[in-house]
Formats: sequence, structure tokens, C-alpha cells
Amino acid sequence: MKLTKEDIQIIDDYLKERGIKYWDVRLEMVDHLVSDIENHKGSADFDTAFKQSLVNAGWNKNLEAINTQSWKSTNKIYRKKHFEEIVKLLKKPYSLISFISFYILINRVAVVFPEALKILAFVVIGSPILMMIYEFIKSWRKKLGKSVNMQYGVFYFSFGVIMINLPLQFLPKTQMGVWLPLVLTIYLLMMLAGYKVYKYAYNKVVNLKVIS
Repeated sequence: MKLTKEDIQIIDDYLKERGIKYWDVRLEMVDHLVSDIENHKGSADFDTAFKQSLVNAGWNKNLEAINTQSWKSTNKIYRKKHFEEIVKLLKKPYSLISFISFYILINRVAVVFPEALKILAFVVIGSPILMMIYEFIKSWRKKLGKSVNMQYGVFYFSFGVIMINLPLQFLPKTQMGVWLPLVLTIYLLMMLAGYKVYKYAYNKVVNLKVIS
């Protein structure tokens, strides 16, 4: 049984109406159902074959569990990807030397020019945030829609910003010059790894948009 575009749209609408709000999750589910229906043997019409495919996949009841499972499985993928990007950066001699040099530079500023440390910290923290805003605007202009891949790409891109808030609030002011260089170095590492994860998600979603 060969499905028409109208048949495929009916499948997509069915999943959307039942709570599968992320289009990239629906895309995978639609592909699975279309394949199952087209491989259906017998003379059944579309409605009958569709209902049977939903039963076969276990999607004929409440689909809330599918949403939850999609979030968990996708988060697991991106959490692993983020960790792998951090390890890659630390394994590359050039980037490792760059991070060590950055730490030494901030450390020397804290010792020799302590009054300039706050301004430098503001620049270091703010620059990746500006880049993050630029990327978010670019993705918004692409109209990528509600995507679970983009959701976690954005989360891990902003993870460095989330992470740095806690130490900045609780570091004793008397020890700021000692700990801030290390905190800022880790922040840059997390932000750069997060940027790579975000670009991975962005490119994946753009490619999915092309074939959907």
C-alpha cells in the first residue's frame, strides 16, 4: 500500500492531537508508521491499516509516555555529546594549552591588576552570551519550530551560564582572586563544548527540515 501526502498528513495530525508536540519526534514516529503501513499485507484500506500499525507500535493509547521517553532518550544523547566535546577539547594539545594560558593570564591579572579583574570577568562571561544570543536569533529566523533536539542543544549551550552562577554567588570576596581564574576557565570550556553541541543539534534539525 503506497501512502499519499494526505495520508501522511493524517498520521502527523493524529500524533500532534494526542500530545506529540515536538515535530522531530513526530517525524520519526510518522516514518515508522508509514513504513509499517506500506509493508502491510492484505487488502485493508488506509484507516484499517493505520489503526493496526498504531497497535503494532503500542501507540494506540495515551502517548504521554512517548513524550517522556523521547525527552529522556534525547537528553541522554546530548548529555553524552556534551561530555565527549569537553574531553575532545582537553585532549587537543592546542586547545588544552589555550585553556592553561587563559588561566595563567587571568591569574596574573588577579595578582598584578586586581582592580581590573571584575571588568575582565564581565567581558569573559559576556562574550559567549552575546554569541549565544546571536545563534538563538539565527535559529529563530530559520523558523525551526518546536524541536526536542533544539531544546537540548540550547540547554547544553547555556549550561556554562547556569553553572557559573553558583560559584559567583558563594565565592568569598576575599578569595575571589584565587578562585575566579579557575571558574572562568571552566566556564569557557563548558561554553565552547556547549556551542559545539548546539551546532550539532542545529545542523541536525536543519537537515531534518529539508527531508520532512
